[in-house]
Amino acid sequence: MSKAPEKRKSRAPGPQFKRIIEGRTKLIIPSGSTDSGPASRTSAFYNPVMSGNRDVAVLFTRVVAEKGWSILDALGGTGAKGLRMAVESDVDLTMHINDMNPLAYDIIRQNIELNGLGEVQASDMDFSDLLRRKKYDWIEIDPYGSPIKFVDLAVRRVRKNGILSITATDTAPLCGANPNTCRRRYMARPLKLGAKHETGLRILVGNVVKRAAVHDIGLCPLLSYYQGHFFRAYFRVTKGVRAADEQLGSIGFIEWEDEEGFSSSREFPTSEYWAGPLWLGGLKDPGIVTGLMDACDETIGKDTRKLLQTLQEELDRPPFHYHIDELARLFRSEPPKTAECVERLKELGARASTVHFNTKGFKTDAPFRDIREVFSSRK
Repeated sequence: MSKAPEKRKSRAPGPQFKRIIEGRTKLIIPSGSTDSGPASRTSAFYNPVMSGNRDVAVLFTRVVAEKGWSILDALGGTGAKGLRMAVESDVDLTMHINDMNPLAYDIIRQNIELNGLGEVQASDMDFSDLLRRKKYDWIEIDPYGSPIKFVDLAVRRVRKNGILSITATDTAPLCGANPNTCRRRYMARPLKLGAKHETGLRILVGNVVKRAAVHDIGLCPLLSYYQGHFFRAYFRVTKGVRAADEQLGSIGFIEWEDEEGFSSSREFPTSEYWAGPLWLGGLKDPGIVTGLMDACDETIGKDTRKLLQTLQEELDRPPFHYHIDELARLFRSEPPKTAECVERLKELGARASTVHFNTKGFKTDAPFRDIREVFSSRK
């Protein structure tokens, strides 16, 4: 049972805490919250670098959430994300923020009071115990490391046509640095090439889609991206065998051949360099991306705006991108600037754009011979 707030002596604020404002939300946070990496397993953690993650969550709430929705921030930390969604979305929501850490729970309660949000519920329950009690229209999972162990239960406790959102900070295995961990955790083989971050994101999305399908639930990715040290994905939850089967149709493999570049297939690969199973479909809904950009205001950081602009440029591009330096080594040529490469491919009649995964990546539907021509002209 969740402990009544009045029975626990508050541990915050004090000399070890400070007050800040993020967006339009007032927050009490630990004074040492200056790390740029992922959280620790035991800290009541607030990471200022993750403000972009929270920016997008606020925008997504403005665009997608409906009046009266119940939202659970299941692993809330200091409550920053859930509180910003409640304060800054301008949508009438029922917000529930949970964290088992006693210190985090105390801070969440005080942050609720600080923002005058008496209607926001706080709890300090075990994830599985909490989810057995009720269903939600949106469940938010932002853990230390991988979200996978939470997915099977969470996806069954989201109401029909609701939202499941996840963050993964275990980028090393997903991107190929620890392939055995990736195989064990995500049941997939990563590929450590220039497109490793997109490959990792697609492995994550594909695995979550497959886990939902076991329960006859279809997950449609509405917005999936990589930023800094984390992957982020938002899914629309659709119940039923037909929805699950439809989404499984976008699971397959990616292959790399030096003479052909990337290719994808639902068949098991025969080449030496391949990754999967992973998600081959779209990573973002065009209407959602446009809506997020339109919903930006002065409280949204410039890095978030730049991310959204690049995501919009990627729309309707083929899965997987190329890396300038990797191709330059393959073609034994001088690497062009990314913008120059994109423009040259457009001149050849192809669609091409930069990518948000890195500054030297580009997506294009050009034949691999045309890509080779762009690089060969620089020899």
